[in-house]
Amino acid sequence: MKKNTNSKKQEVSMDEYLAAKAELDAVREEYGVKPKEGKISRTISNFFDKRDARQLQKVNKKKYLLLAVFTGWLGGHRFYAKQWVVAILYLVLFWSGFSLAMTVIDLLAVIPKEADEDGNIYV
Repeated sequence: MKKNTNSKKQEVSMDEYLAAKAELDAVREEYGVKPKEGKISRTISNFFDKRDARQLQKVNKKKYLLLAVFTGWLGGHRFYAKQWVVAILYLVLFWSGFSLAMTVIDLLAVIPKEADEDGNIYV
């Protein structure tokens, strides 16, 4: 059997592509077919779903900043904010400089936040 080597590429505009994709999605929904998701994609989706569902913790800004400055390399401010997994990660990796660098980033994220009348912020 001979392959056709003279086949031309058919160009499709973005509008045509989006219309075809919308039609495919509608047919999938009509018949209850869910597209497969790979393991990596599923893991990334789960991470962002958990992050979006996480509730922010109310902490005192002064205490948080003091803990970050003096015990940030051990994750003290993360323990105070009840972010246990990240706090333990800081504690385990304190020798590598990772937690110190992340503490600086935490400080840069928290310092500009406006505290409420009681001096609390959400992290």
